[in-house]
Amino acid sequence: MKRWKIFLGRGGTVLIAIGLALLLVSLIPSAQVGSFTVSGWIIFPKRFETSFEGVLTPQQGLQVTITANDTLTVYILEVRAYTLYEWINEHHPEKEMTFDFNVTNLEEFLETNPDKIGWQKEMREGKIEYVPTKVTNATLVFSNPSSNYIRVDYEGSMISLVAPGTKVRNLAQWTIPIGFVLTLPWLTQLWKEKTTHRSAQNR
Repeated sequence: MKRWKIFLGRGGTVLIAIGLALLLVSLIPSAQVGSFTVSGWIIFPKRFETSFEGVLTPQQGLQVTITANDTLTVYILEVRAYTLYEWINEHHPEKEMTFDFNVTNLEEFLETNPDKIGWQKEMREGKIEYVPTKVTNATLVFSNPSSNYIRVDYEGSMISLVAPGTKVRNLAQWTIPIGFVLTLPWLTQLWKEKTTHRSAQNR
């Protein structure tokens, strides 16, 4: 058997084994680290409010379950709340002494800093699970663009991951097929040699 086939075949089996191991790691469930619960929070019409603030990493994300009596826009911004407040005060200095939580100010910030939006969705109820691709500050923001008062109940927790699930699965999905491609010539040659050997024995 040619050496290159043996070399590629062994390399392919190693890649397959690594890919399967990565898949198993990605299936390990996340663990909750601390939790918080808020009930009956009222978001005024045309206003926004900031909630959770912390540091997230590819191994530590945020999970939040939300129930509201009307649709609101939920953001996870990759900034500290102070950064948002400071930006609004700088661009609206006339309101610095009485900070304005008007949604227009939030939208101006987001239009100027779209890269700070880690996650965004209009929702009335549902579950958020956000894991960033890098170490970052994070702030949970509720925005009420409607003319109605919205009551929000939510509970959340930090989630600890052994490894970033999506990245690990994507890597495994590439590694395993490549491993099979590299292994195929070697396996084909082994099968041919066994077939030839059996034919010789039966003569």
